[in-house]
Amino acid sequence: MKTHRLTVKSTLLSAALCTALSLAQAQPTAQVNASAAPVAMAMTINGQSSPVERGDLLLRDQLARGAADTPQLRTAIRETLINQTLMAQEAVKQSLDQLPLVKARAELAQQNTLAQAWQQKAMQDAVVSDADMQAEYQVQVKALGAQEYRLRHVLVVDEKTAQQVLAKAKSGTKFESLAAESSRDPGTRDKGGLSDWVAEGRLSPAILQAVQGLKNGQLAAQAVQTPAGWQVLRLEEKRALTPPTLEAVTPQLKLAVAQKQVQAKLAALRAAAKVE
Repeated sequence: MKTHRLTVKSTLLSAALCTALSLAQAQPTAQVNASAAPVAMAMTINGQSSPVERGDLLLRDQLARGAADTPQLRTAIRETLINQTLMAQEAVKQSLDQLPLVKARAELAQQNTLAQAWQQKAMQDAVVSDADMQAEYQVQVKALGAQEYRLRHVLVVDEKTAQQVLAKAKSGTKFESLAAESSRDPGTRDKGGLSDWVAEGRLSPAILQAVQGLKNGQLAAQAVQTPAGWQVLRLEEKRALTPPTLEAVTPQLKLAVAQKQVQAKLAALRAAAKVE
């Protein structure tokens, strides 16, 4: 049976990464001297070692964000590390590291880093078989449902406004005009409230219940309350759903199965834990 191992990139974040990025962006785009010495990422600051791994971590994050690996970027990262180290050293001199909230923040940062490292290792260790993917595929296809809908909607804040919009739609006002005039959904407002095709399993239960029995072009009898607000709905069209092939969604299936394995590991840790 074929199995698949997942690799995931680090997503560790810190304020230093944002600082490094802004500094790098501020650097001039002058020609780089190819013979210049490479920017050192390891250094010692007031006797305190800053190992190369710290610079590498910041560099990897910036490269993952699309930055180019240039001497300017490496210099910005080096400057960030120096500044942070100097400020941290002064903080220790002033005993700021002993403040309860500072200690708690540092402990939480370490705990978060370790938790992320555990998650990444668990994802890397996940072994996903073809049978696992086939089973997950069947679950996902079933969840999509048998049909998909294309709707027009007007999204408003409160029920009163929704009832006013619905009354105008029932009296013959063009739905497209009502959407352009009243809808708070920027993604569909300029398209007359028209949505993309949505599988029935992706619709909220309230919306699905409102449009399930409608014919094409028919208004839902009542406005529907959803987490986004109140919605006045019209069914544009519906059709039988053709799900994507397993091959087309293989990466997503691998990820979903691996995440379930990680969740199972976490559930086992929770079950064995003693929480008082």
